[in-house]
Amino acid sequence: MYNEWRPIYTALAADIMDTMGFREQTLEHTVRPSLASTSFGGPAVTLDAYQTDEPHADPYGKIFEAYELMKRGDVVVVATNGEVRSGLWGELLATAAVARGVNAVVTDGLVRDVRLMDEMGFQCYSRGYSPLDSAGRIVPRDVQVPVICAGVHIAPGDFILADYEGIVVIPTAILDDVRSKCMEKLEGENTVRDVLATGRSPRDVFDEYGIL
Repeated sequence: MYNEWRPIYTALAADIMDTMGFREQTLEHTVRPSLASTSFGGPAVTLDAYQTDEPHADPYGKIFEAYELMKRGDVVVVATNGEVRSGLWGELLATAAVARGVNAVVTDGLVRDVRLMDEMGFQCYSRGYSPLDSAGRIVPRDVQVPVICAGVHIAPGDFILADYEGIVVIPTAILDDVRSKCMEKLEGENTVRDVLATGRSPRDVFDEYGIL
């Protein structure tokens, strides 16, 4: 599925959704990739996690449920609801995910083992890193439910598009329309780039093409 989105970058998708009235689809800028080369897209598998200081009988149960739901090309999205002390996701979970054809995680919390994940080519967006285990600090309570991650409402199956600039979330209902409009604007941008390279005034070019 991502192959057909490869020409489309996040700023372009954000611009298109702005024109469609979807203006709050970009995750907060503090959620960053561990590698500058990070670029992916796919449907969201969501986990909703919360801070806790209490022992839990099955702290990883919802993660195991999410694992069983994962399909090739999915993106794991972990909403931490403000917990930024410990890492819920790490190298062993990434290894298990790769076995299911899943190669990316997005979280508004922290992760562990980031160097190991980088080495294995697992793509990761987070607010930072921590050696602290999640046990007794954060626990997932629900899987495949709507979540708020870094300020954006994400429903299961929404398309997550990521590159070095950030992450945009494209609701399933408008996915095809957004892609079509993106490809149309991309063609226009390529034309405008060529015209600007000849030395024409940006004002003249914008007045003619309406793109800048």
